[in-house]
This record gives sequence, structure tokens and C-alpha cells, in this order.
Amino acid sequence: MKNGLRLTSILLVFTILLLLGVRWAERDNRLNLTRVRIDNSSLVDSVEIAEAMRPYFGSSLLKLNTDSLESILLAIEGVDSVSVRIHYPETIFISFSTRKPAVILAYGNREIPVTVSGDHLPVSWGNDQLPVINIVGEPDAKAIIAALNLLVDNELNQYASIQVSNREIVVSENGIRIILDPGRATENWLSWRRISTIVTDGTDEVDLRYQDQAVLRLRLRSTEET
Repeated sequence: MKNGLRLTSILLVFTILLLLGVRWAERDNRLNLTRVRIDNSSLVDSVEIAEAMRPYFGSSLLKLNTDSLESILLAIEGVDSVSVRIHYPETIFISFSTRKPAVILAYGNREIPVTVSGDHLPVSWGNDQLPVINIVGEPDAKAIIAALNLLVDNELNQYASIQVSNREIVVSENGIRIILDPGRATENWLSWRRISTIVTDGTDEVDLRYQDQAVLRLRLRSTEET
């Protein structure tokens, strides 16, 4: 009984001293944020990260709301997820997971890098190594996503170019324009792969927007063959 009481008293005294020590350290600014370590920020704008962190420097880590800070950093363009960890007495670690550019959407003179799911990324994230989808007019998002999926799933960036408009997706391959219905782009493309070996050298265009048939348009002629 006495041993238990003595142990409780020791723990109580230790806890009080610890709390007093923490309180003293906070009052003496020894628990203020002075250092930030950032991991895996990739192409995220470092200026935006610095601006988001600016109000927190010099503040007590005991009062830092990590959930709130994570929400602020998550709002930075291109950030997919973020984790904030406190390392006393003066440091926080921030780990980012960022989206990756997969394709460039070219709207005339304006180019926008996007992810494989079509999410827009900062313009500075684009590079010459990314495949390009040319956008004509103002096609709806479904048509653009259909073209994006077609390019990524079939790795068309290796040998073909793609153009999207409201009514069609045009894939240029070996000098032939293959016209696809945006609503059936994958189905149309499989049809093209089946007939591509029998298309004549004089064919300029293959229109696959019609159900169960392909319309072939020949070079230097106005006639069509079905």
C-alpha cells in the first residue's frame, strides 16, 4: 500500500515538473517553429509552400493544428495528399504526394498539362516529352477524357497524333486520318485495328463513326467506299 502511494506521489511530482518544464520552454520560445523539412514536393511551387508556411514560423508547436495546415497545403495546385508531423522542439516534417503530368492539352497557343484522369496541373509542369492532344473548338469534357483514355490505354503517343472536337476524335496514323465517335472511341479504335491491315495505300481517311461500318475516303478522289 505504502509502495503504491509512494509511486503515485513520484509520478505526480514528475508530471508536474514536466508540465512546468514544457510551460517554461514555451514561454522562453524554445518550442517555436523555426525549421521545416519538406519531402517529395516534386514540381509543386516552392514559393506557394513558403507562403502557406509563413504565418506558422515563430509560433508554438504546442498550438499547431496539423489538420488545418494539411488542408491549406492540400489546396496548392498539383498536390494530391500531404502529411504534417511535429518533431519537437522546433521542427515539422511535411511529406507530399503529388499528381503527375501525363498529357498536354493544346488549345491553340495555350497548353495545359493534365493527369491521366484529366485533372489540370500548373502550366510549368509541362515538358516536351509529354504527348499532346490538340483541342479544336470547345468540346465537352467527356470527349476530351475519351481521347485521353484512348491515348494512354493504347500508348498512341509513340506513333500517332490526336485531335478532339465536339463531334469527333481524329487519330492521324501513318498518313491516315482515323475518325472516331467520342462516345464509342475505344470500340471504334478496336474496329480500326481489325481492318487496318486491309486498308489500301491510297486511303486518306477512315471514318468509323457509323454503326458496324467504316467509310474510306481516297486521296485525290471525291468518292467514298464503305
